Amino acid sequence: MTDHNQFLDYRLKVIRLGQAISIVGFVALAFHLIDNASFSNPDVRTPVIVLGAALLLALATPWKKLLTTIWGDIAILVWGSALSGALLVGDSIAPDDVLAIGFLAVVVFAAAALVNPLTTGGVALVSLFCYFLVVQGSTFNQLTANDFTRIVTFVTASALLLIAATGIRKQMQTASERLENLVSRDIELTEREGELQHLYDVSRTIGTGTDLSDVLPEIVGRVVGAIQARTGVVMIYRVNEEALEVLSPIWVAGHTLRAEGYKLPLVDGGINQRVFTSGEPIIKGDLADANTRDQFLSDLDANEIVSVPLRIESRIIGVLMLADKKAGHFTEDDVTALESLAGPSALVLNQMVRFQSVRDEGEKMAELAKLKTDFVSTVSHELRTPLTSIIGSLRTLQRPQLAPPDPNAQQLLSTAHRQANRLRSLIEDLLVVSRIDNQALPVRPQLIDLEEFLSDTAEGVPDSDGIVVLDVEPEASQIRADPDHLGRIVTNLLYNAIKYAPDSPLEIWVRQRRGEIWLSVIDHGPGIPYELHDHIFDRFTQVARHETRSKGGTGLGLSIVRGLTESMGGRVWFEPTIGGGATFTVGLPSRTTTRGDDIGLSRPVEAESA
Repeated sequence: MTDHNQFLDYRLKVIRLGQAISIVGFVALAFHLIDNASFSNPDVRTPVIVLGAALLLALATPWKKLLTTIWGDIAILVWGSALSGALLVGDSIAPDDVLAIGFLAVVVFAAAALVNPLTTGGVALVSLFCYFLVVQGSTFNQLTANDFTRIVTFVTASALLLIAATGIRKQMQTASERLENLVSRDIELTEREGELQHLYDVSRTIGTGTDLSDVLPEIVGRVVGAIQARTGVVMIYRVNEEALEVLSPIWVAGHTLRAEGYKLPLVDGGINQRVFTSGEPIIKGDLADANTRDQFLSDLDANEIVSVPLRIESRIIGVLMLADKKAGHFTEDDVTALESLAGPSALVLNQMVRFQSVRDEGEKMAELAKLKTDFVSTVSHELRTPLTSIIGSLRTLQRPQLAPPDPNAQQLLSTAHRQANRLRSLIEDLLVVSRIDNQALPVRPQLIDLEEFLSDTAEGVPDSDGIVVLDVEPEASQIRADPDHLGRIVTNLLYNAIKYAPDSPLEIWVRQRRGEIWLSVIDHGPGIPYELHDHIFDRFTQVARHETRSKGGTGLGLSIVRGLTESMGGRVWFEPTIGGGATFTVGLPSRTTTRGDDIGLSRPVEAESA
């Protein structure tokens, strides 16, 4: 029974009302006896004094506490008996009919107080006996029919009151129990709401930042606030070191504190290590007197800690520890609440630790990539200068007046010149790749006549004589683009087509589609294996066919094509040529056109039917 028990509150109100009526009745009886000079009679004065003492006792009784025990009903029985005795003493004040109402009121009081049926019945019997004495008077003659009727009426009324009071008592007890259950559920729901709020506060910290040093104080601060502790620490298990690493910063007295370099090896067997290995929470007090060997706890100057494992499903990733509760000591309820908060905390921390590791690794990789790009750029620049001199010298030696008379020597000069040009092409590719990576590739657009430009470009590609068919639509005859970039794009596509589709006719089609100029290089060779379709534009990707291995190459050509195309705001894609072969299409923005866009096409129609 609690202070919210409506059954108890109602009974207390009835008791207070009975006390008020008893005081009024006793005062009226006392004044009446004094006025009639009856108080001087010892036979009258003694019962009145006893009744007054009983009334004082009733007023001084701690009814709120007493009504929760069986003694409360017994006290009401005594009180009701005293009231009946008071009415019996005041027999001379009022006629029998008025006293009958008074005796019945005593029964009503007992019934209204909702005592148990036996107590109500006892009060009714005492009142009936006293009323019987009043009716009989001092003669104790045989009852008259009128007296019998009054007593039967009194008994009937008392019985009805007893039945009604029993039913009301049951209903009140049931309603009170239901109300108690509702109050208990409301308290539980309020506590659960608080726990869920804490869980939500912890969970939403994953969006507070992208850095663990930003998210960690939010998580620990909310957990510390929920448990009302002073210090909060998160420790993550490092597999490689077999130790718990204290994540910095830690939470101390409402502020964050850097704590770098704390690692707790599992072999040391400290408190937090035991929590991690056993998976069971621990409350440990009196640390200052325990001569603990845990240096970290000594440095924290902690007197009491509660530590729980950070668990994700069946896997423990670390430990969450709080120290020094602000008021009182840590309890099992604190452990339960901390375990409920440790779940979402573990999820958030695990994600952030993994994100931090990946980001750190990504930064290292980006730094390495930049160093590699800078190295390639520097080396390429350094190689290009002497290589230019070598190519110039070889070209000079090939002049008729300087050429050696020996045919083998002339063949060696020709081979050296060809390989030097190949090396220069490779260096140029590396420089372009370096500039693409550093986003330092300049774009100088010019208005280009595509038919003439593509014809000249194709003639400059080795082994392309007589095998390239050019088809340019009038609507797509001009484009504004960087001629150097576009020339390198077409050269690389033609070089690849000749390399992987030898003795096969090549086609260059130019069409205007959907606000773009589509330039397609089509070959009819063996095509590209299916497993390479998604990687064909990746660097160093080559179609490793035995008949093409002798032709060399670095696998940078298509990667450069994609980088140059994107630098001019375009896109490039690959499709198998129907009947065999490969079709590479470069789509560039059409800024100079002579006719409206052809809407509704997703790729060159001719390429589909080639």
